[in-house]
Amino acid sequence: MGSVSNGTLNGFADRANHAAKEKPIILGLAFPSPGHIQGMVQVSTHLVSKGYKVFLIGYEDYQTSIEKGGAEFIRHPWRWVLPDPKSTEGMSLHDKLVSNLKFVFVDATPAAFSILKDTLERLRVEYPGRQVIVLYESLAQGVLPFMYGAPLPKGFGSMPKVINFSTTMDLSSDPLVPPFGPGLPYNPTEENIQVWKNIYDARVPSEKALNKHYDDTMRPLGATISMEGWLWDTSMRVGDITLLPTSASTDYPRQTKNPKIRYIGGLPLKPMNPDFVYPGWWSEITSNAALPASSSEKKKVVMVAQGTAMLDYSELIVPTIKALASRDNVILVATLGKRGASIALGEGEDPLAEIPANTKVIDYLPYDALLPYADVFICNAGYGGFMHGVMNGVPMVLAGTQADKAEVAARAEYVGVAVNLRATSPTPGALRAGIDKVLSNESYKNKAVELKAENEAMDAMGQIEKIVDEFTE
Repeated sequence: MGSVSNGTLNGFADRANHAAKEKPIILGLAFPSPGHIQGMVQVSTHLVSKGYKVFLIGYEDYQTSIEKGGAEFIRHPWRWVLPDPKSTEGMSLHDKLVSNLKFVFVDATPAAFSILKDTLERLRVEYPGRQVIVLYESLAQGVLPFMYGAPLPKGFGSMPKVINFSTTMDLSSDPLVPPFGPGLPYNPTEENIQVWKNIYDARVPSEKALNKHYDDTMRPLGATISMEGWLWDTSMRVGDITLLPTSASTDYPRQTKNPKIRYIGGLPLKPMNPDFVYPGWWSEITSNAALPASSSEKKKVVMVAQGTAMLDYSELIVPTIKALASRDNVILVATLGKRGASIALGEGEDPLAEIPANTKVIDYLPYDALLPYADVFICNAGYGGFMHGVMNGVPMVLAGTQADKAEVAARAEYVGVAVNLRATSPTPGALRAGIDKVLSNESYKNKAVELKAENEAMDAMGQIEKIVDEFTE
């Protein structure tokens, strides 16, 4: 028998030691709203399937989903509510943003920090000596006091490894990228770059005011270091690595590279719940899909969704129904995003008198049930909705200006996968023109298919597993 080299023996030993390592406990924390927690639930479910013990701090609306995925649910004490619009009347767009950031994110910090600290201390007692890795949604707030000097949880000599999971695009400031917020188009001419610089400079007073509010909030929690820089930049630097669940080609080219950022590709489509009851009209969708592309009877399928948080159907769903009401070559499916929801007919300033014959309205329908059949996806440019479109290879018409929506829509337009209507409440005419533009120009569909293949090939869940393995001691 031939001899075995020391290198080979060392390799065997390394693999044996690796196999003997106990899997770390995963503790997840997300800001308690749908767009911030849905991806975290999907990731935690996957890690449970790979043998990890997972705890996820969420809020009660998602308890069933979290527990069904095998993670242990821990109730988040903070309850997110929309700011009162009257509180920001008369403010500039930027000042309104800062005010809302204070109300939503800064004020959530004490509760998020407390539940994270308490849970880490509990896990240290219940699992002495066991490594804990924090899976942290980038705007969850709970890690920030530790970043700025708050004492470590009892039983920890150092902060656990933190995997920062973003639920939106790269928010980092960059001199060659328009400032986050208004969704300015990407066109880095000398003139525009100067305009962007002026906007960056003009926000410094607001940045300082927001950071002072953070400091005043975090000092009672034990923080000793003042917060500096813009919140969005901070959110991209939390922890040891920042994961963006998309491909770099869905963003603008960047001059300033954050070394912590790793693009992992979009999260894979979730399998349909076998217990889901499809609506009675579902056979119209499947029968239409079975027709050859050349058939004169084949109809275009259009899906419209209002999102998951701001459910004012007069903004997007009602005008889309009106836009396509006369199209007998279209099947329009409007999903209301909430079980038991309905559209009020004959109410409001511009009422919808009836549901047209070509339109199906359903209270709740998983996006991934219908999108594989859709020719166009209309949504309010929430990042989750946008990535559902990408992962299904469906071109989009986007209408949204609040939160990150203007920026998502601007990037989707730049990439060439969507028409950006630059409005929260577009007119039926604007929607009709956008839909027709997507349907008549194959470049949108081609780009959607390209992005789908690119993101699938990146294997987001596989990359997350590798990162957890890299961090395992």
